[in-house]
Amino acid sequence: MKQGICIQGPTEYYKELADYYSQFENVVWATWNDESIIRLDYIRNKGIEVILLEKPTIAGYMNVNMQLASSYAGVNRLFELGIDEALKVRSDTIVTNLDKLLPRLQGKKLAFMATCKVGVRKDIAYDLVYYHDSHDYPADNVVYGNIHDLRDMFNFQIEDMLPIPPEALIAWNYMTTQDMTFHLSYKNMINEGISFFLQECLEENVEVNWLKRGVNLVDWYKDKTVYEW
Repeated sequence: MKQGICIQGPTEYYKELADYYSQFENVVWATWNDESIIRLDYIRNKGIEVILLEKPTIAGYMNVNMQLASSYAGVNRLFELGIDEALKVRSDTIVTNLDKLLPRLQGKKLAFMATCKVGVRKDIAYDLVYYHDSHDYPADNVVYGNIHDLRDMFNFQIEDMLPIPPEALIAWNYMTTQDMTFHLSYKNMINEGISFFLQECLEENVEVNWLKRGVNLVDWYKDKTVYEW
């Protein structure tokens, strides 16, 4: 079983991520063709393959189309390289202790860290098959899964500025294309074969450091009043 890592997004934290993820095998970074040549060369010199993309004409709500395009390109390249399962990380996120976490994730069809409980926040409402009245979505800074499931999840673009959090829209696309019952509740997602790996992060002392926000997401998500896993 060959595992890989897909880094997706811009290169603002190129040095931190390249220095860390270069110690692992089968790592690709999907980013934009207008990124700094100096940054791209640094990443390549660390042994990480760089995939350059044109930015989508329509960025989508909260840049969802950009997230989709870079995620799919990176995951698809790993598929071409014969990778069976992959960890998809944002380009502002470092997952520590991967040497311990990756073996624990092997064999999972599709796994998020956690899912937000319904009703936690009331500042957004949207209609997506059923009516959402809060940020009820799976956390997606880090996603792990079978390479085919990851390709299916990210292989789409939207044409309208739908006011839907990208995490919810991406989960909706995956679940509907797999003929799963769509509802972003922990119980339903577990019933449909989707799993969550925050417990493994806690047991292996993994930190998921979101550099953009300066927060360890493991500490954030373990608050059971907000997230489930």
